[in-house]
Amino acid sequence: MIQRLKELLARRHASASVSKPASGSVGRFPDKLWQARFEFAAKRADYYYDLAMRIEKMPGEPISNHFAKDAARRAGKPLGILAALWLARSEGLDGEMQEARLADILRGTVPDEDLAIIAVAEQGGDLKQGLFKLAENLRTMSDAKANIVIMLASVGLTLIILHVYLGAMAFLVAPMLDRSFASLLPVEAYGPIAKTFHYSAQFLRNWGWLVLIGELAVAYWVARALKNYTGKYRQWLDNKVILFDFFRRFQGAQFLSAMASVTQSFGGDAKNLSAALELMRSHAYPYLALHIDRIQVTLDESPNAGGKIFDTGLFDEDTSFRIQDIAEYQDNLSEMLQTVSNTLLQTAPRELEQRASGFNRKASILLIVLITSLAFMPAFMARELKSSMQTNSIRMHQKSINPSTLPSN
Repeated sequence: MIQRLKELLARRHASASVSKPASGSVGRFPDKLWQARFEFAAKRADYYYDLAMRIEKMPGEPISNHFAKDAARRAGKPLGILAALWLARSEGLDGEMQEARLADILRGTVPDEDLAIIAVAEQGGDLKQGLFKLAENLRTMSDAKANIVIMLASVGLTLIILHVYLGAMAFLVAPMLDRSFASLLPVEAYGPIAKTFHYSAQFLRNWGWLVLIGELAVAYWVARALKNYTGKYRQWLDNKVILFDFFRRFQGAQFLSAMASVTQSFGGDAKNLSAALELMRSHAYPYLALHIDRIQVTLDESPNAGGKIFDTGLFDEDTSFRIQDIAEYQDNLSEMLQTVSNTLLQTAPRELEQRASGFNRKASILLIVLITSLAFMPAFMARELKSSMQTNSIRMHQKSINPSTLPSN
């Protein structure tokens, strides 16, 4: 049955490749797979768990058979599209390079942080347990992520309202105000509030598009920098910027969990730990690779440093001290890492939600105060413009009766 499924899928691949030229690095699976990857990312914890259950209950079954089932049963859906690609890679179909390891088969279709854990578990000979642990970690942290997103949604909504409000003030209110006073009062005679409003609105009308591009560029840079930026300001960003702190805590918890599994298979002495770290580094993204390098340097210089070898900046100060304390009374490295990992998975979501709640409260108050100030600005400007008009009228009257212009006797 499975063989027939594979043959059917292979024929589909062949006919599709004849009718449509291959493009990109994934044969007939071009970069349009981004939508399937995006939708699958939210459900991957359940798939990892289901795949681990299949491996446990069906020992000896080739993993490509599981992919063939998923590709046939969910054809056209995100999982079906990805499973067809995984099958092509595992069987070497449709121009795909045949891959033997699950981490290589999944590469480019799941987040990079998952691949390091899967690769290490696979190398240690316990892929099933690695998938179970990864699914557990993702489920634990996804609940916290969902709560944090809900908390921060109000900040995002307030920011959208602020942008709409600024656009309305710049493109509707300010031009109307200028037209109303054009014949009565020159801009140079405006008071400080009205002048600030006029020139700010003028700037937004002329350069607002550049501001929006800058905001989008910053958002894109942050999304890329979370995994890739390792410059001298990274530690400051991890400590001060909430998005970077969230990323560090999530990845720190997963890293400790992976290391606990690795040390169970490789052993907890310095030599085996170094080998496990090297294996994990080969599948790590730049940010995690940086911290693995630091751990390895500390391990080479001070192999008996205990929990201090993990004090590289990957964890916040409290977690680093917790690791060092547990290492003092728990000699077995694997058990120590498992204890810290379990503790971190329990405490990190709560701490993240607390920090997100505090940030949400402060940001919301600040934005509400800013929007309220903008809302009352026209009232203050009206009073200021009335005073400016009176002052300007007096000045013009004084000029009109300047003694130098009067006739001499």
